[in-house]
Amino acid sequence: MINQPVKKKSRRKLKKSVKRILTAILAGIFIIVSFFIVRGITDRPARFISENKHINNFQDINPVHLRYAVVHGISPVKSGIAFVKQANDLVKRKQLVRINDTKYYVVNKLSHSHPYLVPEAEELLETIGKRFQQKLKEHRKDDYLFRVTSLLRTQESQRKLRHSNSNATTVSAHLYGTTFDITYRSLIKKTILGRKKVVYDGAAITLLSETIGELRNEKRLVVVTERKEACFHITVRN
Repeated sequence: MINQPVKKKSRRKLKKSVKRILTAILAGIFIIVSFFIVRGITDRPARFISENKHINNFQDINPVHLRYAVVHGISPVKSGIAFVKQANDLVKRKQLVRINDTKYYVVNKLSHSHPYLVPEAEELLETIGKRFQQKLKEHRKDDYLFRVTSLLRTQESQRKLRHSNSNATTVSAHLYGTTFDITYRSLIKKTILGRKKVVYDGAAITLLSETIGELRNEKRLVVVTERKEACFHITVRN
């Protein structure tokens, strides 16, 4: 007689706890399904946009890049540790500018370089971005961002790069902070929710190549098309 009410209470508690668990599971499933539905909507258009692509075969060789790098750049830094110690001072003296993502381009995760350029090179990077956006609008393309894959290197990082890239030279214009690489493998598109998605649009990449070629003709830069690394290796000229 005394034990019966206790059993009923424990059963009620058990039923409530089961309901809570089931409710939590259902809520979790709903959130996951909703996420993938929204993601599916915001991921449009598809990653592959168009194949038609023409890349100019620019052939300004390394000695040409070095000629302008020595004039406009900083003195090469020996190592990453040395650069970390000098970076703030170089920025304060306006010899270098830190390069971050902008509305024109995205800086890739860097493995052999640091996100810094001399002010003239940073200005050139912005100019490429503005002109590229203008061309995209003229051709009724989406507002793509291009990807910067390499910037200032130290002598140490350049030596390490030579082990993995046979095309890398001992003395590179990247050492002077005057030079950056822009990949032509793909572009970046921002979705409605602000996510950055890698896309391939051959027609837009052609416009990027044209933009760089026009600035080369204006003697604003020198550039070589690197096929193995699939990038434009660019040094500021004036």
